[in-house]
Amino acid sequence: MKLYLLTQDENQGDEVFDSCVVVAEDEDAARNVHPFGDWDRVDVWCYEPEGVTATYLGEARKDLEKAGFSLKVNNVICGSFN
Repeated sequence: MKLYLLTQDENQGDEVFDSCVVVAEDEDAARNVHPFGDWDRVDVWCYEPEGVTATYLGEARKDLEKAGFSLKVNNVICGSFN
């Protein structure tokens, strides 16, 4: 499992996410993570995965799986909501 910082510049303003840290298998999977888990919520994130920048941060701790994190479900570790 890998950690990625996701950022977006498309949707700026109040009550939007500008970034989040996620657990994902690879960069493409990370870009497809939405902070709320719902790509219909473009009001709080960007409009599509192509608008997301994914920066690799490193390997996730092995014990995250014991805490309920899984590669089958992309997981948000934390987010920056303005």
